[in-house]
Amino acid sequence: MTSDIPSTSSHSEYCITAGEFARMCQTTRDTLRYYEKQGILVPYKNKENGYHYYSYSQLSSYYFIKTFRSLDCSAADIRTYLLSGEEIRFDEFVDQQYDSLLQLKLQIDQKLSLISNTRKILKQMRVNDIGHPILYTFPEDIFLKLTPVLSTPATSSGEIASDIRRHLESCTASAIQPFPMGASIGSSDFLNSCYVYNNIFSIARIGKDSPQAEADHDLFPLPSRNAIVSVCTENDGDICKTYADIATLTKQQRKHLCTDIYSLSIVNVLDPHAGRKYLKYIFACVE
Repeated sequence: MTSDIPSTSSHSEYCITAGEFARMCQTTRDTLRYYEKQGILVPYKNKENGYHYYSYSQLSSYYFIKTFRSLDCSAADIRTYLLSGEEIRFDEFVDQQYDSLLQLKLQIDQKLSLISNTRKILKQMRVNDIGHPILYTFPEDIFLKLTPVLSTPATSSGEIASDIRRHLESCTASAIQPFPMGASIGSSDFLNSCYVYNNIFSIARIGKDSPQAEADHDLFPLPSRNAIVSVCTENDGDICKTYADIATLTKQQRKHLCTDIYSLSIVNVLDPHAGRKYLKYIFACVE
């Protein structure tokens, strides 16, 4: 790579005014002046009229600079790369930036997945928030990340704290966002009014297209889109009443629970002054 500092024998190729060069590069003259000051894109100064001129060959240098600046490369390093020819290789920097951008892409994909899942769940809750359990068909397949509950007893979040920690660690290891998260009750225990948690779960994915696809081997797909669901808040009274209403509707509709009963916590706040506040989405697949 050759220097961008013009030699006295090649002034004729410097025929583009600074303003025109800025327009061609879709940048500003202030940016060009900064690059000139840094010694990385130096125009030819006509001594007769004082104007600065650029050459067409400097267009590629400008975009080289722009690309590397977007990768957080310093002006000093860019000058080294531009003026040192093959003596200085920038392969290592490019490789580092590539790896860094891949990591950033993964983080963005995870955030998009989290937002997408949350939006879909909240949309379902808006549709189903009618004050009592109903039969509902999930619009998309749902995949859960499960962690077995080992604690006994296991009837409250405080009693399963160690299991929640294990679940969070497992989600981190699998690159899965833990939120939204909840706990499930086995169907047999549920129908016998024995509300004991058997799994911690997170909704890892909704739908088939997702950046989480590579972790599918670690996920549990709900076996059916047919479900019984209920939206529950602290204003609905004892949550056991909601559980009883779900069991009653299941029997009335002659349905069979084919999964655990999943209680998804969207909001769960313990306020010593205002009492407990929560928003839960309770669901189970039926057939």
